[in-house]
Amino acid sequence: MQTDQTVIDKSPKLKVSLESRPQLSSYRSHALGEFTELDIRKRFFVSSDRVFLPAGTLVGPLTVPALNSKWGLFELRIVGAGPFHLPQLLVASDSDEEQNIPVPLKLISSVGDGSSLFAAPVSVERLSKSLYVIPSLKQCSAEKIETRVTPLTRIQVAKVLMKVTVANPRLLIRSATKHNVGYRFQPWPERFKPGAVVRSVVELASRNFPNPDELRFGVDPDYTLWINGRYETLIPRTRLHQDLQQLPLVAVIDARRVAQMDQPLSATLNALYSAGFSKETIFVIKSDSGPTLSRGNTFSESQVLLRLSELPARTFLLNLRAGDTVSRDVLDLCRQHVSPQTSFVYFDHDHASDDGTLFDYEFKPDNSPNTLIFRNYASRTSMARLSLLFDLIKTLPDLEAAGFEGLMYASAIKASQDAISSSVIHIPVPAIHLMASSSDEMCATSAIERKARDLQLTVYAPELVIEQINEYGGIRWRCKTPPKASVSILIPTKNRIDLVKPAIESILTLTDYKNYEIVIIDNQSDDKETVDYLYGLANEGLAEVKAFDREFNFSKMHNQVIPELNSDYVLLMNNDTEVFDPSWLVRLVELFDLPNIGIVGNKLLYPDGTVQHAGATGGLRGPMAHHLVGRQDKDDHRLLSFPRDVLAVTAACMLMPRHLYLASGGMDESLAISYNDMDLCLSVRVNMGKAVVISSSGGVIHKESKSRGTSFSPEQQESLNKEADYFEAKWEHHIRPDPFYNPNLSLDQDFTLQ
Repeated sequence: MQTDQTVIDKSPKLKVSLESRPQLSSYRSHALGEFTELDIRKRFFVSSDRVFLPAGTLVGPLTVPALNSKWGLFELRIVGAGPFHLPQLLVASDSDEEQNIPVPLKLISSVGDGSSLFAAPVSVERLSKSLYVIPSLKQCSAEKIETRVTPLTRIQVAKVLMKVTVANPRLLIRSATKHNVGYRFQPWPERFKPGAVVRSVVELASRNFPNPDELRFGVDPDYTLWINGRYETLIPRTRLHQDLQQLPLVAVIDARRVAQMDQPLSATLNALYSAGFSKETIFVIKSDSGPTLSRGNTFSESQVLLRLSELPARTFLLNLRAGDTVSRDVLDLCRQHVSPQTSFVYFDHDHASDDGTLFDYEFKPDNSPNTLIFRNYASRTSMARLSLLFDLIKTLPDLEAAGFEGLMYASAIKASQDAISSSVIHIPVPAIHLMASSSDEMCATSAIERKARDLQLTVYAPELVIEQINEYGGIRWRCKTPPKASVSILIPTKNRIDLVKPAIESILTLTDYKNYEIVIIDNQSDDKETVDYLYGLANEGLAEVKAFDREFNFSKMHNQVIPELNSDYVLLMNNDTEVFDPSWLVRLVELFDLPNIGIVGNKLLYPDGTVQHAGATGGLRGPMAHHLVGRQDKDDHRLLSFPRDVLAVTAACMLMPRHLYLASGGMDESLAISYNDMDLCLSVRVNMGKAVVISSSGGVIHKESKSRGTSFSPEQQESLNKEADYFEAKWEHHIRPDPFYNPNLSLDQDFTLQ
């Protein structure tokens, strides 16, 4: 399969050919010194005489000779298979004004023997700082990395600046404003200092301007450009110096699936070394025939568990597979977010293709206990305190047989369910890059996770049985003992026999759950056919009719009727719905076996089978809106395949305990038409401390507001706007940010990159 695709940029493009780039021949008037080889073997794991460096790896610090001139020509020669896209020199300084400044290097030549030469003029002020090399934007393999610095005169530096300005002034201006095809380079100095400005201009002029027609970024070029622009993949986001207290953290790498001296293990080890992990903090689980590492400790799984039991209980464990890589600033991110009270941490993640380019991102919710039971979103991107792991093993000894992946999933569930403030931390940065898994590996992982989840369900939801339908995350569930709680299905209507009759008859004929009653709230119907039908149902004992003889107010009519009922649950349902799956109600009731559930909403479909409702997101296109609307059911987004926590669901099909409805005070009667259901969800979540879950079982069509219509008079629109303003003012501190909607995602178009 072809994994590379050319970057497509629809904006006007400035074409730059290799021939038009300013040459550095004028640098070579001085005698050049010898190259100094970096001892990469001292810091990185070498396999088959090569070091595999994940994208953005830091190599260094470099040793730079003292110069008598104000400028020096920095040259980098790399021997190996590459690829070496956009290599940079990184200047690390304690100065707030000059810390972590990248100096992009210009390609001078590529030789047939596999070596590439890069160069850039750099001021002595920057050469005197700590220097590192970032050799590639993709994962690369290098056999040798050499550097040298040669003095430059001011005249030579001026020639470089003049050449690039005369040859292509538009290119210089475009890069100066940081619009160079999605790339971000060093900012201008915060304070105007002539020397700093001159350095910035010269380095700007000498950088290796990328031609978008020449660069190839793998299977998802848009994501590559996005992540580089948002998180500055080429530039560490924090200082390089380690003046903060070291985080107690060890990494366990499962290398049992890789051959001796294989590339995936090398890439994982080198990513960890670049991030600041030491040999003593890395444990590799290998098969009997696996490699003996020169850097890292190799053990069996039981030996690793024994070694970990000897470490302080406050130590965190990061569990990876060979081929997974981490961002080089992952430790700094942890230090910023982790507190002594934290027991579990997880990151966003993406996947790395064979060439190391990134794709298939997964941006996750904050702590989401019910979502986690159905889908292990923490995956291999999490860290757990050893105290949490070993407490679990004591409580559920069978978990030890699930291995480290099973233990980590079980610890995620426990930490999530038992969470108090700051004990579970979500770091919304894609700082871990998972190696793409084969179908066999996905099946093996699914079996491990199923074992861990089943053991945890005996603690948190003993009646619930969860089954995975397929390897892509489809889920179904059932209770061991069929639920028998009574349910009142409330359907308000005013006339509209064409809607209410199909709705009621579909319930009567397509509902396996037996212990229910239908309660129709009649809002002043005056159509004879509708009235005859409704009261005919009542006479036959198929439904109860409750009159609401006032102007339409969705909240008030339910607040009037629900206290008069005697059922265990109330199910609010629109008259423009229609049931098509007999298991629709039993699936909703069964979800109340989960701990701490307050409201369960149902996934609803349009008549054409696309999604009408799958939960609501705070701040989406206004105060709150439905997400995933119009998607193809189950096939268009992974979130449609399993139940999950959300801020709110629609009352078009919403189930909750009757006592909870009454205890919460019911619906806010100031919201007569809109946002009343979402207001109730927030009240239950915020004031009652209960979860709101959207079911993936579906089984119901919603024709969406056809009873009232979708066209509003100016007076009605004004009323709706007032209700939106009222709702937003009431809940503004709870709907933005939405804890179940990742901050990397857009609030203009749901589940797209911001």
